[in-house]
Amino acid sequence: MLNTLSEKTIHTLKKEFPIRVGKRIQQLRKEKSISQSKLAELTNKDRQYIYKIEKGKVTPNIVTLKILVTAFSFLHYSLFQDILKRRLVLVHLFLFECWYLA
Repeated sequence: MLNTLSEKTIHTLKKEFPIRVGKRIQQLRKEKSISQSKLAELTNKDRQYIYKIEKGKVTPNIVTLKILVTAFSFLHYSLFQDILKRRLVLVHLFLFECWYLA
């Protein structure tokens, strides 16, 4: 059974959700060590718009949220790929040493 949301709950969500989303976007951006300008460039958005999202002054629509998440996923994937490549090189060196010494 579905519950009806009270006016108070809806008001609270409308007030708090943009702030929570903004803080999370800012946290992810800082974890990736990228500037608002770089995030704006990656997402084809204006830097001021990124600032307003992070401050909870605007609520991004679902498409903008998907674009931001995709940008962060791409950054994470790129970072992860770099780590994998380095580990792969180490594995190859290890296998070469094992084969050579055997």
